[in-house]
Amino acid sequence: MSERIRIIAILGSVVIRILGLSWRIRYIDEDQLEKARQINPSVIFAFWHGRLFPLSFTHRGQDIQVLASEHRDGETMGQTIRRLGFGHVRGSSTRGGARAIRELVAKLDGGLDLGITVDGPKGPRYVVKPGPLEVAKLSGAPIVPITASSARHWTFDSWDAFEVPKPFTHVFVRYGEPVLVPADASAEELEERRLALEQALKAITEMNDDAFR
Repeated sequence: MSERIRIIAILGSVVIRILGLSWRIRYIDEDQLEKARQINPSVIFAFWHGRLFPLSFTHRGQDIQVLASEHRDGETMGQTIRRLGFGHVRGSSTRGGARAIRELVAKLDGGLDLGITVDGPKGPRYVVKPGPLEVAKLSGAPIVPITASSARHWTFDSWDAFEVPKPFTHVFVRYGEPVLVPADASAEELEERRLALEQALKAITEMNDDAFR
């Protein structure tokens, strides 16, 4: 790890904590998470890359294992969230994918939760990649859609329209209906579940955003 990445990670984690402590946070439909845990104690949190910032605060300190890309920005993100009490696994659907999937399944089997930016690391925005479905199929863990919206935020000019909630704003964290992938799911069934997850995430994100319009 370079000195530059280390400094950015330290500063990033401090900024997230300072901003997050000022937010007024509300959790919506947490019963969906409880429903998922009745199926399997370990779950896969699925969320959009652009909503990572607030979720990295609201779910800090829970040892959730987050998939970080093999790219340089993935290393920076991984080191930042590690300082917030997350674990991280390196890999993506394009680089280190098979190894990452095996490691993620092992984490779930060991009783840990996962967090995956399902349209990352480079988009397209709001298009779910197949990797999380493969992990769910191999592990038996339910996928829990989750999103975060805020009344006031900065939006980056990036592929994911990355959002950073402003100080003292209201932040809503919303959970969706768990998505299950059978161990014997065919390629067609995997695609059906992928589309179901994509639609569920779009729906709860739109519902959450509409609360502040």
